[in-house]
Amino acid sequence: MTTETKIIVSDVSKTFVLHNQNGITLDVLSNANFSVASGECVVLNGRSGSGKSTLLRALYANYLVDTGNIEVEHQGRWVNIAKAQPREIINVRKHTIGWVSQFLRVIPRISAFGSRDAADVRNGWLSSSS
Repeated sequence: MTTETKIIVSDVSKTFVLHNQNGITLDVLSNANFSVASGECVVLNGRSGSGKSTLLRALYANYLVDTGNIEVEHQGRWVNIAKAQPREIINVRKHTIGWVSQFLRVIPRISAFGSRDAADVRNGWLSSSS
């Protein structure tokens, strides 16, 4: 098993503005820094509201970050998810990173396994009848 670095998160910050509450700003992430190596198991641990889900959504580019870099090793080169163009993000999602919702039933009629296998079926790596 290799210990080659695959993800580098540096100085990532994210705020949310509550427009319906007089523009209150919530600092959800502040200068997050870490890296993940191939084969490494990582746990995001923290209290409710501490930014764990926000960080995961930023790693998948569902949320744009205010500052910082999220670099992912993708097909032999580094892609900064925080600054990548939409087509490049789609390519990274298709070939390198995936997402499974913490609620596991993203679509009511599809199981967690179905959600997990959807990309493999779409790419032809797994039969839809499996």
